[in-house]
Amino acid sequence: MSLFVDSSQEDGEEDIVGITSQHTEINSSLCGPNAWRPKPEVSFTATTNQIAHLSDVLQSLLSISNQAIVTIRSGGITIYSTYNYTINVHVNIDPTLFNSYDLTTDQGSSGDKDVEDLELRLGVDTNLIANCFTSVLNTMKSEKSISCTITYKGDGHPLVIEFDDTLISERLDFYTFYIDEDELIENEQREASRINYKNVILEIMLKSDVLTNLLQDLYQIDTEILFIYCAEGILNFISSGSIGMSKLIFPNEKSIMEKLSVNESYLHIISQFKFVEFYKIFRAVKLSSKCKFIKDSDGCFSIQLICKNHQQGGYPGTLLTINMTELDHDEHLIDWILQDEKDQTGTEHTQQREIPLTNIPRLSREPWINSFKRTGDVVASTTSETRNGNKRSRQQSESKRKGRSNNVPLFL
Repeated sequence: MSLFVDSSQEDGEEDIVGITSQHTEINSSLCGPNAWRPKPEVSFTATTNQIAHLSDVLQSLLSISNQAIVTIRSGGITIYSTYNYTINVHVNIDPTLFNSYDLTTDQGSSGDKDVEDLELRLGVDTNLIANCFTSVLNTMKSEKSISCTITYKGDGHPLVIEFDDTLISERLDFYTFYIDEDELIENEQREASRINYKNVILEIMLKSDVLTNLLQDLYQIDTEILFIYCAEGILNFISSGSIGMSKLIFPNEKSIMEKLSVNESYLHIISQFKFVEFYKIFRAVKLSSKCKFIKDSDGCFSIQLICKNHQQGGYPGTLLTINMTELDHDEHLIDWILQDEKDQTGTEHTQQREIPLTNIPRLSREPWINSFKRTGDVVASTTSETRNGNKRSRQQSESKRKGRSNNVPLFL
């Protein structure tokens, strides 16, 4: 037997020692504070009985698109949908709408900071979910309360919605679709689809019910192109369609139009839209209580709607934000609008020097289009007395009224 160790055996032992030391270093690095850990599986569960409000909100989104991306965070639920890269809508639902609202992980309970960072994102078919809530709502007439439970356990799992009442329990599983994160970030951060709040040039706050009636009138006259003309104290909706040009004047009253702010660098601001696309906001406007228009210098037009839940007094409301991109302006029609506003301003200055007309018909609800605008409540008398006490004849008063009425334009 040789007393010397073979060189090949010596090299093998060194290799074994080296591999063992590397394995020990890898294990120690995995256990360190900055070691890689698998992403925790997040699950979401919420319960509510505000089925009517959720049904209305989901139905208002169907005019934009049948598909949406739902993001669930500790601060609430956000629904994002887009149409043809020209319109996108963000819906923010506050957690106070739910009786219970829980985001948990498979790693047990964590601190408040970790809970704030938790997020779930899924793509859904809003048409199916909206019809589900609407069908349940139609059967609620004989029931005092129906409880709704929403559950989602992360990627690879369906969105589960359960309805429970005193007689029956119903469970529905909705498939979710794949979300391309890069495309989502590109769409959400697209400059043309978000308001630049540093360069806001127009801000209007309106009462939603009056705006709803105005949109209905624009729809009934077959509007094709819609112009929104804004100046100091003036808000006009101008329609271009099969019957020609029509102008609808929005009432300049504090109770109806709470705010109209135009950047001091602009004498007037005109926005142009395809009415077919602009009318997609109708159901959302009808649902809301207040409406706010915002426009920036880049041409992005944003409509913000607050939808209250009358069955829940403490709920702050669901916020719907609809961002639109304007059309390129038609210079010919823009010139016509500016000339019409100039003529209208000159006519108003002329009429201020005259006695207000008194033979305008008084209707319970005057039409918006081609309507007269009363300047005061002056009651006419065919035998009114002058300051000298002399009485005017009926023929003289009628002849003067006819002469004055000829100076009033029939088109506003």
